Amino acid sequence: MARRRLIRLADVGIISWLLAGATGCAEPPASFVPVSAQGLSISGVFVLVMILSGLVLLLVAGLVVYVLIRHRERPGAREPEQVEGNSRLEIAWTAAAILLLAVIFSVSFPTMRFVDAQTPTALRVRVIGHQWWWEYQYPNLGVVTANEPHLPVGAQLHLEIESADVNHSFWVPQFGRMIDAIPGKVNDLWLHLDKPGVYRGYCSQFCGVQHAGMGIRTVAESPGQFDAWVQQQRQPAAKPQSAAALRGEEVFLQNTCVSCHTIQGTSASGQVGPSLTHVGSRATLGAVVIQNTPENMRRWATDAQAIKPGVLMPRFNLPEHDAQALADYLEGLK
Repeated sequence: MARRRLIRLADVGIISWLLAGATGCAEPPASFVPVSAQGLSISGVFVLVMILSGLVLLLVAGLVVYVLIRHRERPGAREPEQVEGNSRLEIAWTAAAILLLAVIFSVSFPTMRFVDAQTPTALRVRVIGHQWWWEYQYPNLGVVTANEPHLPVGAQLHLEIESADVNHSFWVPQFGRMIDAIPGKVNDLWLHLDKPGVYRGYCSQFCGVQHAGMGIRTVAESPGQFDAWVQQQRQPAAKPQSAAALRGEEVFLQNTCVSCHTIQGTSASGQVGPSLTHVGSRATLGAVVIQNTPENMRRWATDAQAIKPGVLMPRFNLPEHDAQALADYLEGLK
């Protein structure tokens, strides 16, 4: 275990040095530094292959330059001796190539086994791609949320990735892997997060007009914080506390919102769009398209097309006071 930690630390150091040099920055871009054990292992193999490839490139380029200079044509020089075949040289470069591939295989194969190692006790999270948002179900915890999953640091995680409509691809760069979400198929992503933080992700496979607006905001937190979040998510929707919020609840339940969205504790049980039971506690709206503020909530709830053209949520022609009341109600769903 200590040796593995040392290797991971070395991986991070090499990665940081390479990225800092490539970008001209004192520090590497944070989005490329892995925060999972699996990501660190993959990055270690990547760095090793890049170093070996660079050495081969330097060797070949150096030999080409040497030959061009050493054997260039000179005035009055006779025709150079023609040589065909060199068994020792051919055996040497064939053996070198075999050795190089053997080294890469010897580090790649254990890494492949490590990143896909199954842990029966891992926390299950179903990740379902929709046009154009992400649904997260925690089957063993009774929690359903959207676009902003929470994950505990230090625990074994099993993300079961699938799609409800077309091909998507789940990619949080700092997790170290990109996994396709395909209709009718479940792909597995095993994780062990080492560092708390908020990590941005994306759909990396073109899936329609709002492909670029299908963001991910992953919150990695301590087990205690995660447990508190789970307890909050299990609770039914908060009851409206003001006259405006009460009116907003009526507006929500009397319109077609209930056909697409679920709010626990109310008659709304739609399964087409994201669950809104605790939408007010999310930092963003529209799959990380805009920040969750009272004004943005009003804009999104009444005219999502103006913010995210092509989204499946229609425009609602509500009177101004009803639009504001609806926003007040949704913002109160903490």
